[in-house]
Amino acid sequence: MRDDYAEFRRRGAEVVGIAPHDVAEAHRLVQDLKIPFPILADDNRAVFLAYDVQSRPWSLGQRPAVYVVDRAGVIRWAYLGWQQWDIPTNAQVLAVLDDLAAEYPVEGSGDAADDRHIHDASEAHGPETTR
Repeated sequence: MRDDYAEFRRRGAEVVGIAPHDVAEAHRLVQDLKIPFPILADDNRAVFLAYDVQSRPWSLGQRPAVYVVDRAGVIRWAYLGWQQWDIPTNAQVLAVLDDLAAEYPVEGSGDAADDRHIHDASEAHGPETTR
């Protein structure tokens, strides 16, 4: 997502990564990988547990997940992989955003990026899903 971050932003979306690390380790990850989007440090794995992406014996590590969440906090699309390399392509996620934009147009003419919020992992609640 790092390489296509501008395309996500052009569509009015914000990419937020969640790392199962403390703040210092998440900061190193951002610097080392030159990640342009926000990363939430989730060292107690509250978000991972709420969205059921914790490791499984057969997953060989942390399971990857991609969620498209609307401004109301409703999950509009989800992809939960079984292995670390089992992730959708950026093109697939961008196509989902395009489909959702057609299905749920944003009212008004303001920048869609203006009303995004990032919450502390300790405030994480179970996901509400649709679709």
